[in-house]
Amino acid sequence: MSSVIEIRNLSKRYGHVEAVTDLCLSIPEGESFGYLGPNGAGKTTTIRCMLGFISPSAGNIELFGRDARRHRVNVLARIGYLPGEFGLWPSMTGSDHLAYLGRLHPAPPRARTTLCERFELSDADLGRQVRHYSRGMKQKLGLIQAFQHEPELIMLDEPTEGLDPVMQERFLELVREHRDRGGTVFMSSHILSEVQAASDRVAVIKQGRLVKVGPASDLSGGHVRHCALQLKAPARAGLLDDVAGIEALVVNEDRTAFIFDFRGEMEPLVERLAGAGVIEFLARPESLTEAFFDIYGER
Repeated sequence: MSSVIEIRNLSKRYGHVEAVTDLCLSIPEGESFGYLGPNGAGKTTTIRCMLGFISPSAGNIELFGRDARRHRVNVLARIGYLPGEFGLWPSMTGSDHLAYLGRLHPAPPRARTTLCERFELSDADLGRQVRHYSRGMKQKLGLIQAFQHEPELIMLDEPTEGLDPVMQERFLELVREHRDRGGTVFMSSHILSEVQAASDRVAVIKQGRLVKVGPASDLSGGHVRHCALQLKAPARAGLLDDVAGIEALVVNEDRTAFIFDFRGEMEPLVERLAGAGVIEFLARPESLTEAFFDIYGER
């Protein structure tokens, strides 16, 4: 499968400040890719370098197999973009914005009407000046202008800021549909649950450096499981004492209930519990939020 985004050894410096350092990423066609990190980690700088808004200090970026800087016009014609700070002209209406931004793109805005209905922006809403819009309505407008041309690659920087839970779910559905049609998504966010719900793979960036890249499921399930065990009768002495990987063990007074964290393979633990009179055993993988802080070393 061909790469839509290929970043090799990207670095960006502002004076003595290294915003991004030696970044390498490869994102194939049809993948929804999450770019995760706190504010100031280098996420927006990476996107601006990809789109040619700022020049890298070092490294190379290819989009659709072409140099992103030398073929910028052709490359941008295949991209939909929502910036983290979506600027609007206060005296213009929502409809004026979509029409103006639509004229700047070479592809016709075929999906505009459907998207407005999906995000519940009525004709009356679109006829109002955006100075009267809420934060959520402005964000809806930003999402519509990014998707309205049905571009091959969607680049989103903090896309759900200001959206209520219903609109957030509609946005996630839109991302999944775009991916299912073969489109590619690059989504930068500090909202961990959002990245987990929308992404096939996730990259974690810390202070401009890539910390980890992998499937979202690996990030959220490969570190620790939170376990709860209930027995019919008091556990025999030493039931779990020498099982490798058990942490933070808490046992009730009559030794019929156990709560603990577990790192490692489940099979030895399950074998140890066989014949112990188990009423219930629950093992929940850690969330992406917990994995994020594990990776950052700030759990």
